[in-house]
Amino acid sequence: MHLEFTLIKMDVKRIVITCLLFPLLGTLMSSWSEAFSSQCLSELFSRLFGAVTISNWMYWLMICFGYVVLLQIVWKKRDQYFEHKLFILLRDTTSYTMARLLAGVLFTLVYVLSVFLIAGGFGLFVSHMAFSFDRSLVLMFVGIAVNLYWHASVWMLLNVYATHHLANVVILALFFVGVKMPTPFIPLYYSMADLVRSSSMFWSALMVELLSIVAFGYWTIKRVKNADYM
Repeated sequence: MHLEFTLIKMDVKRIVITCLLFPLLGTLMSSWSEAFSSQCLSELFSRLFGAVTISNWMYWLMICFGYVVLLQIVWKKRDQYFEHKLFILLRDTTSYTMARLLAGVLFTLVYVLSVFLIAGGFGLFVSHMAFSFDRSLVLMFVGIAVNLYWHASVWMLLNVYATHHLANVVILALFFVGVKMPTPFIPLYYSMADLVRSSSMFWSALMVELLSIVAFGYWTIKRVKNADYM
């Protein structure tokens, strides 16, 4: 894991810019919407992240697109680095792939946190909303983070079994369709708290997503381990 984060440090500026730029652009594009006319932060987050509506669909699209850009940076090919080549030659691919997957978890949490903080900061200091905290915001945060990482796991799986370009096309298509047509057949649907209202449905969806992430991770590690790097 130390090697992976050492290599990621080379891209830290681009990661920071991505985590700030896309949430900020999305917030500015939606600043005219009803969400930012809310009286308090909990109402803002509920309107903004609860479900895709006609007034916030561009916000969701920008956040999803920014996440895909983040994946290109965090999970980019690093075979041009000597450290990476040495690591692969030593055949410790399992540890290296697990480190990459865990790095994806960490930066997904950072990205979603950035999304919430920028929207909340805009609501507090620009729209002058009252500060309020609802425990449902924690579930909303977890639901979005897990769902985004589910998409990331699909991206990584396609990246190692097929091609980088196919992974990008599929993940962008999933996000676009999820934003434009949020239905139970589309994975992004389960990140929207207002649509997954019943607690049983929320926890069931969360459990399925987590189990899928573990399965995708296992298949990814297995594929990389069996690949010929020599």
